[in-house]
Amino acid sequence: MRRLGPLAAALLCSGCLATQRDMLDLSAQTDTLTVQISSLKKSLASMQSNQADLAVKLDQLHKETSVLNEALKDSQQSNSRLSSKLDDLGAVLAAKVTNIGETLSAQQKKLAEIREQEATAQEENRRKEEERRKADEAKKAAETAGPPPSQLYNAAFVQLNQKKYDLAAQGFTVYLQKFPKGEVADLATYYLGQALHAQKKNEEAARQFALVLDRFPKSDLTPAARLKYATCLIDMKTRLEEAKRYLQSIPEDFPASPEAKIAVQTLKELEKAPKIPAPAKKAPTKR
Repeated sequence: MRRLGPLAAALLCSGCLATQRDMLDLSAQTDTLTVQISSLKKSLASMQSNQADLAVKLDQLHKETSVLNEALKDSQQSNSRLSSKLDDLGAVLAAKVTNIGETLSAQQKKLAEIREQEATAQEENRRKEEERRKADEAKKAAETAGPPPSQLYNAAFVQLNQKKYDLAAQGFTVYLQKFPKGEVADLATYYLGQALHAQKKNEEAARQFALVLDRFPKSDLTPAARLKYATCLIDMKTRLEEAKRYLQSIPEDFPASPEAKIAVQTLKELEKAPKIPAPAKKAPTKR
């Protein structure tokens, strides 16, 4: 019995030691679990935070997707309108192309008609030119077969001296028609003016004297033609200032000519002649 006492005490002590060790192990495990639970809580909180951020991002993505969908719808509508406009534009262009084609066809037809008319006109001009050429040849043949120019001129000059002014004018006219550049064309023109002036055909006579001055500026008849031209203007009672200028030019340019004295005397007579008063202006009537 005395031997069993120490053994039992030893066993009891060993059981107590085992229980303390287990308690220590359990406490250590509890601490580990506590740490792990804390870590899990932190992880869970982080996951929850990330989940909230993800939810916000998903919501933002959803909104952006909605905006993109709206933009896509607007783009589709714009494309639809653009397609419709393109169709309308295509129709308009097709109509314009058709119109241009019709216009071009009409222009080509008109051009063909114009060319045909031009060809006809050219043919007509050639025909007229041929007729004119034949007429000129016939006229030249008639002139060659007719009396010589000196005979025509002398016959007209005789009629003028005999005061047969009408016949003289006809004779000088025929001479100038047949021989416009004849040797005595300046004389024929001047005497034609004299024959017309003698018949009181002042305007026609003035035209002939002007032709002498214009076509034959170096002719010896220049002072006489100036005097006769001024005389015709005076007889017509028109353009008196022009007549005075021509009269004044004769003694200035041809002081030794007999026409110079006549021009000076005529100028004096014009100065003495009473001037025709201008018509009085009527007073405006009161309304």
